Amino acid sequence: MSFSQRRHSKNQIRQFVDLLSDRIVPAAVVLDLTTVGSEVTANGAILQQCDAQPTGTGVIRSFVRVQANGIEQGYNTDARPLQLNENKSPQFTRSLTLGQVPTVTKDGVAYRQFLLDINQSASSPYLSLDELRLYVGGTPNVSGYNSTAKTLGGSAPVFDLDGAGDVTVKLNYRLNAGSGAGDAYVLIPDEAFAGQAANSYVYLYSKFGGTWAGNAGFEEWAVRTTPPTGNPTGVSSLSGYVYFDSSLGGTRQDDEPGIEGITMQLQGTDYLGNTVVLTATTDSSGFYQFSGLLAGNYSIFRASDPSGLTPNNLPYADGENSVGSLSGTNQNSEYAGTDGILDISVGGGQNGLNYNFGFWDGKAPVPT
Repeated sequence: MSFSQRRHSKNQIRQFVDLLSDRIVPAAVVLDLTTVGSEVTANGAILQQCDAQPTGTGVIRSFVRVQANGIEQGYNTDARPLQLNENKSPQFTRSLTLGQVPTVTKDGVAYRQFLLDINQSASSPYLSLDELRLYVGGTPNVSGYNSTAKTLGGSAPVFDLDGAGDVTVKLNYRLNAGSGAGDAYVLIPDEAFAGQAANSYVYLYSKFGGTWAGNAGFEEWAVRTTPPTGNPTGVSSLSGYVYFDSSLGGTRQDDEPGIEGITMQLQGTDYLGNTVVLTATTDSSGFYQFSGLLAGNYSIFRASDPSGLTPNNLPYADGENSVGSLSGTNQNSEYAGTDGILDISVGGGQNGLNYNFGFWDGKAPVPT
């Protein structure tokens, strides 16, 4: 057999294999979300193209960013090192509790609402969302995604967008160009989280670029915060202590020493829609305060670590946070900048007290 005959034979075999593969593995159903106001469904979930959303700290809370050329994938977690194409900053890839995911109702059905923002080049604006799975865990640092078993940390998903058949969602960056504008809402049936506590942790795994490749910037998942209710008039304040938890009780006692010089940051949005970012430094008693606040939705983060040693001459280790008098959601994290108390809904003329952040001895037995 001549060289040309062998080449021709190989080409025939290759074409046959390709044809056979097409017949054995059906192509995913493409759900088109590339026009203004479009809406598609998959396995009970609703995906909606959305207008550009007001963004900024306190309006949306980013919890995972992924970025790579071509295929890009990842999930949110406090675990480090990260596994896939996630942004390594704990500000953008972090844990999320179920209570932080807003609930919306459509046609009498309750859903959990997630916001997706994509970034593509203007000349190649299409991007495919090829896989989306939700998991629930009892800790903020679950890791170990298995693409074959489709498990995270050994657990099966509570929701899989492909659960009723393989789908690919086609997205269009041109509809809301620019980072942080928001491109789609994804509504996951609330029944997928039935029986889960508000303080359980939600993990979102997503994969992009299998059909229309990623080519610019990051893709970001976020949730929207809940606006405050009640009379918005009058100024308010939020305050608390950073302290050494010598009793290991998780709650500040009057005789426990404060930690001076810790930078605290308030992030949020007031009822007029203004983004608010403030910093304060703890005094010699560990006290800090943010005053002059309008009614709004705010979060407080510990932005720096203690210097030196504890009163027992041991390194400091992050301890428990305490939610103060106006409620909120505790996000205990050892990382400065993500260790915080979130979603504090402040009305007019209210003073939120005892938003406290504790530290323990770094080499002493940690309470269980």
